[in-house]
Amino acid sequence: MKKSLIAVAGLGVAAAMVLGGCSATPSDSGEVTLDFSQWWEVELKPGVMRDLMDRFEEENPGIKVNLISNPYSATVELQTAGAATGTLADIVAINGATVYDLKTQGAIANLSELMDEAGYDPSELVSNDQIDGATYMVRALNFAYPMYFNTDLLQAAGVTEIPSDWSEFTAAAAAVTDPSNNIYAWSLPINVQSPAGFDSQAWLWASGGRFLDDRKPAFETDDVAAALEFLQDQYQSGYVAPGAFTQKEQDKVEEFTSGRNAMMIGSLAHINGIREANPDLNFTIGAVPAADGYDGKRGIAGASWGLGIAENSEHKAEAWKLIQFLLSTDINSELSTEATGFPGNKNSVPGYVEGDELFQLAFDVYQQGELVTELEGLPKALDLNRNLNENLVKLLEGDQDIPQTQAALQEYWASILE
Repeated sequence: MKKSLIAVAGLGVAAAMVLGGCSATPSDSGEVTLDFSQWWEVELKPGVMRDLMDRFEEENPGIKVNLISNPYSATVELQTAGAATGTLADIVAINGATVYDLKTQGAIANLSELMDEAGYDPSELVSNDQIDGATYMVRALNFAYPMYFNTDLLQAAGVTEIPSDWSEFTAAAAAVTDPSNNIYAWSLPINVQSPAGFDSQAWLWASGGRFLDDRKPAFETDDVAAALEFLQDQYQSGYVAPGAFTQKEQDKVEEFTSGRNAMMIGSLAHINGIREANPDLNFTIGAVPAADGYDGKRGIAGASWGLGIAENSEHKAEAWKLIQFLLSTDINSELSTEATGFPGNKNSVPGYVEGDELFQLAFDVYQQGELVTELEGLPKALDLNRNLNENLVKLLEGDQDIPQTQAALQEYWASILE
C-alpha cells in the first residue's frame, strides 16, 4: 500500500512539473535548465541516465538537465495532457505511436529546421521518419520484442522444449498454469485507458499476418480471425493471468520477474531490470510462437525510443544539443548497450551481444525475423490501439464474436485511416 501511495505521489509531482509550464528557464546566473520527460531512466539500470546527463552538462557549461522519469504509460498520459495545454517538457521521449498526433497538435517542433541550424547531417541516422517532408522525431534506439521463457517453471511442468507454434504454446500453457499457487502462463495487458505493448498483435505478426495493407485496415482476413481465436482460447482456458483488462505494461514485467508468469512478450530493455530485481530467476529468450504450419519469416514487434522537442520550449537550440549528444556515435553505442536496443546512429555498435548468451539469443531472433512497426506514424495511433483493446475486451468477455470483432475494428480504423 505504501509503495502504491509513493508511486501516486511521485506521479503527482511529475504531473505538476510537466503540466505546470516548467519549460527551460535561465537562472539568475544565466544557466538554462532543460526538462526532459522520459521513461528511459525507469527501464535502465540505476544511475545510467543521470550519468549521461552529468557528462552532457560537463561538455556544455551553462546547461543543466532535469530528468522527469515515469513508466512508459504514465509518461504518455502526462505528455498527452501537456500537449493539450502547451506545457510539454522541453525534451520529450516519444515513439512512432504518438509523434503524428503531437505534430498535428503543434506540440512538437520541426527538427529538420533545428538540424539545419546546428549543421547536423541526418544521414548519420539509421532512419529519418518524416511527416509532410519534415522530421519531428529522431529515433535514439530501436527495440525488438521477443518472448521470454521462465525455464524453471516450464521444466517443473514437464516442458523441455521452448514452444515454437501455437499448439506447443497451448500445451505448455496448460501444463504450467496453476491458479492455486498464482502461477499463470502469461499476461495479456489490454488496458483501455493506457494502451501499450504488443501482447495481442505479436501473435499475428509472428505468423506472417498484418492488420494493415498499404497503411489501410485489413482486419477481415483469415489470419486475423485465427489470431483472435487463439487469444480467445487462451483467455477462456484460464492460461492468461487475471486482471488483463486493467493491467499495464509494467505490471506484466513484474508478474514475470516475480516468477508468477512462465512467459512474456517484452522488450530487450527488460533483461537487465529482471536480472537485477530477481537474480535467481532462470529465463531464456526465443521467437514468439507462430500459427501451426507457418514456415515463413517471423514478424517481430518493434518499437523505438524517439526524441522530440516541445514547440513551447524557449530553448530549442539547447534541447537539440542534448539530442545530438545522445545520438553521437560513442554515446549512442553506450546507450544502446545499456538499454539492449539497436542504435539510432549508423556508426554506433552495441556492445551487449558478445559474451552474453541471452542477448545473443535475442540478436539471433532479431536477425532471423522481420521487424514490424504497423502502428508507427499513424494518425491517432493511441486511439487505434485503444480501439483494438476495447474490441478485444468485448470478445474475451463474450459480448461479441470473432466476425463482429473484425467488423468493428475494420469500421473504426477505416474511419481514421481512409
